[in-house]
Amino acid sequence: MLSYTLRDLLRNPRRTLASVVGVALAVGLFSGIAFFVDSSAATMTAHAIAPVAIDMQADVTDPLGTQAAGAAATAAPTPPVNLAALQSQVAALPGVSSVDRLGILDLPAGAATAGTSTLDAPLRIFAFDPTFLAHYPIVQVQSGSLDAASAMLSPDAARALGVAIGGSVSVAIPGRPALLPLPVSAIADFSHADPLFASRSADTQGEFVGIPNVLVVSTALWDHTILPSLRADAAAAAPSLKTAPVQELDVQLDRRRLAVDPTTAVIRTQGIRRSIERLVPGQLTVIDNLTDALNGAKGDAILAKVLFIFLGLPGVLLAAYLSRYAGSLLAQGQRRERAALRARGAGPAQLLQVLTYNTVAVGIIGSILGLALGFGTLLMLFGRTALTTAAPETFLLSIGLSLAAGLLTTALALYLPGRRALTREVAQESREMDAQPAVPAWLRLRLDLAFLLAAAIVGSITYLAGGYRPTSSEGQSLSLSFYVLLAPLLGWVGATLLGVRLFLALVNRLPDRRRDRFGGLTRGTLMRSLRRRSQALASGMIAISLAVAFGVSLSLFVTTYQTEKLADARFTIGSDLRVTPSVLAAQPPGFGSTLQVAGVSAVSPVSGATALVGTDKRAMAIVDPVTFTRVASLPDSFFIGISASAALNGLVADPSGILVSDELARTFNVQVGDPVNIQLRTAAGKPVPVAFRAVGRFKNFPGYPQGIDLVATRSAFQAATHRTTAEFFLLRAAQADDASLARIAAALQSGPGRTVPLRVETTTTAVNRDQSTLASLNLRGLGNLESVFTVLMSAAGMAIFIFGLLLQRRKEYVTMRALGMPMSSVRALLLGEAGTVTVVSLVLGALVGAGMALLFVQILTPLFTIPPSSISVPAGELALLAGAVVGATAAAVLAAGTTIRRLSLVELLREE
Repeated sequence: MLSYTLRDLLRNPRRTLASVVGVALAVGLFSGIAFFVDSSAATMTAHAIAPVAIDMQADVTDPLGTQAAGAAATAAPTPPVNLAALQSQVAALPGVSSVDRLGILDLPAGAATAGTSTLDAPLRIFAFDPTFLAHYPIVQVQSGSLDAASAMLSPDAARALGVAIGGSVSVAIPGRPALLPLPVSAIADFSHADPLFASRSADTQGEFVGIPNVLVVSTALWDHTILPSLRADAAAAAPSLKTAPVQELDVQLDRRRLAVDPTTAVIRTQGIRRSIERLVPGQLTVIDNLTDALNGAKGDAILAKVLFIFLGLPGVLLAAYLSRYAGSLLAQGQRRERAALRARGAGPAQLLQVLTYNTVAVGIIGSILGLALGFGTLLMLFGRTALTTAAPETFLLSIGLSLAAGLLTTALALYLPGRRALTREVAQESREMDAQPAVPAWLRLRLDLAFLLAAAIVGSITYLAGGYRPTSSEGQSLSLSFYVLLAPLLGWVGATLLGVRLFLALVNRLPDRRRDRFGGLTRGTLMRSLRRRSQALASGMIAISLAVAFGVSLSLFVTTYQTEKLADARFTIGSDLRVTPSVLAAQPPGFGSTLQVAGVSAVSPVSGATALVGTDKRAMAIVDPVTFTRVASLPDSFFIGISASAALNGLVADPSGILVSDELARTFNVQVGDPVNIQLRTAAGKPVPVAFRAVGRFKNFPGYPQGIDLVATRSAFQAATHRTTAEFFLLRAAQADDASLARIAAALQSGPGRTVPLRVETTTTAVNRDQSTLASLNLRGLGNLESVFTVLMSAAGMAIFIFGLLLQRRKEYVTMRALGMPMSSVRALLLGEAGTVTVVSLVLGALVGAGMALLFVQILTPLFTIPPSSISVPAGELALLAGAVVGATAAAVLAAGTTIRRLSLVELLREE
């Protein structure tokens, strides 16, 4: 039986190929999605840890060694931690890239002086070496350099003390009888060094405490001068220092070893943390910033996998249905052969054995080809990095699941229909060959209406429960949406089946008269064929319509999703680019015009200020309304009771006008037209009252994703405060693609950035910075992956349909040729049937796909700051999908015509 099975597979290559293609596509899509999910999980790890500035902070629990001194009288005193030796031990641990020392000391107001100037504010002293600056660029040296015997100041401390590079500052260190003189050798910007100002206390760990006045010394000066003084102060009867200093090792890991899925990465980071703690048990507290970031990514990765699977599930079901469709065609074609074998003495057990061998062979071949197709597609779309960013064991699990899916698909497609056929008697099989085909179960049971009703129920419940509206928690809104994804899935199947039902109803109304009423032999035969074999056409139409609908919905949804994410990025940035000049450099007059480099079409200055409304401090944005409208996207949905253009025109017409946030308007009962009295501060820091008039209310404002309370004009603000310097500039690009934005950013740094240091942000960097959240999943990658398989499934579906026609009706075609019908008419008849299925499938699939895309976009609306107002249509992708279906139809008809020409009626009758 095994040899017969092999001969049967080789004797009927078209049948074998049809079965293998269905299984291969199902396994290929499933494995491709599984591999893509594995790769995406590893990518999420990289994005999750990218914002972490300091990987781990190992803080000494007894920085001054007072506990060790107090325990000196005991039998086994604990020696104080030798940070220099511990630094070398930590650096030798596997997975550690670098280790730097950091000391922190907070001093009260008045601790620093320079000449006759005294710092009337708290001072924070940092101790680190120049290598720290190389490993952690969060501190940006603006001028000068740090050396072992000098100090580095922040701009605020330098201004307050009136000292520059080359000057000197004196610091009162607790426990030191005289002031510590320090020459100033550098000025550095600490505005982005938030991790250095985060609390190390267990009770308030991670809380940010901004201290603008900073002084930096070397670790050598810290060890030899500052620490001995602090220890002397701690040993005094009445210590003057109330807060102990911080001594820590800042550990940087080799992040290349963390290029795995977040769960595996967490295990590795936790292992390194425990290894550090074991070096000096009980004397270190390790703040594991990487693990904290990865713990959030673990949950995101799980939700992302579920979301990817739900979005890819229609494609997997479609591939399985395609395999089942091909299997049903083969089952019908093999009934006569099996009946003949039974008539010649083959028993049910032998036939069942042949069927099992056949199923296993097709399953193995199809699964292997599917895995190769999944890997190949992943490599073609994403390159080798797609296979190196996930752990090998993760891919092994995906391979195992894919093979299981292949076996399940093969069993459903070939084994079950074949086994059911074997349970019937030879006589019953013979009668069925000539009997009218039974009405399909979905048509009898009205499954199309049942699916649509279920989709409507799920959608209605979700809408009434607020599932389509944003919530305060993005992750919560997404997790609640997973079951809602059943709505488009059910609608996809139900609407397709309903469309096919309507087609059958229309075809059954076609007249069945003589050929001259149809306008010719070919046309008349085609009309009769459509009417009498409508169910066979409907089976192919279901497969192809499902494929087209899935492809259309995926293309529309992914394109709309990417468009909205770009709009969100522009909202976050404020425009295409955001340029922030250094606070240390004075902006020359007309500085904004120097930013209009090649590729920039408009520039607008923006400032921020704190306004006192009543007794509340409120955030205010200062804009030039004329140029702001040229650079920012201002949808009407941002404003309440007024259009965006009317709101900005109100500021242009009345420079004393002001836009008020909806929250502030409700808090203070401010109506449009009401006076708004606020208090600002001048350039010298003096308070000044200013009277404005409310000209509009808003909910969101570009450039301020965290929210803003007031928006005023630059002219009114400058007249009241005499502050003319812009905080940042918004730039509109003539072309907003990634390459153009990168060129503009480079031109800004090499041009005006040479005189005034600039920080340039683009919509591209905004999207990348947000990739670690569920709001920026790589749906484009998933869309590209599934689009490839959609095109393949659409083409394969049409080829299998035409092959099925040829398999079931080859005797009929040859008989028509024998009766004198020209080959051109036979080919036209075949083309007419296939063309009817193609046209109806494309139209039905496009309509159903558009409906699915609308549901998908509505479901994921909570992810968008700017709600999508329309569906973005990727004309090129849709044309490719339609072209693949039409091309497959033409190629399959041409191949079928060639096969029919070679068929012999005598040989077909002999086979009977």
